[in-house]
Amino acid sequence: MTTNTNYQQLFEDELSAQFKDSVQLPSHFFDLTSAQRLMIETLIDLGYKRAVEDALDPEVLAETSSLSAEMASQLYNFANIINGYLGEQDNSDLVSQDEE
Repeated sequence: MTTNTNYQQLFEDELSAQFKDSVQLPSHFFDLTSAQRLMIETLIDLGYKRAVEDALDPEVLAETSSLSAEMASQLYNFANIINGYLGEQDNSDLVSQDEE
């Protein structure tokens, strides 16, 4: 899986000006030194990798799968209830028309 990460946007839009001032970083991404840019890019990439690994934790995926199956079952049962109701409505409409 390939991602396109806009490091400049993350640095300039997501880090507050107060934070950048407090750690003595410039406001704009390309005003960073090459070493600072590399460090920011590496930290973002590592954070992204960790987030993906955490999200794809086998235990979490198993729980998500189980929850999805339960939700599917409940939705199926709900659809059957609605279809049953609609079937009763269709039958009552037919009976009403026959009486006329």
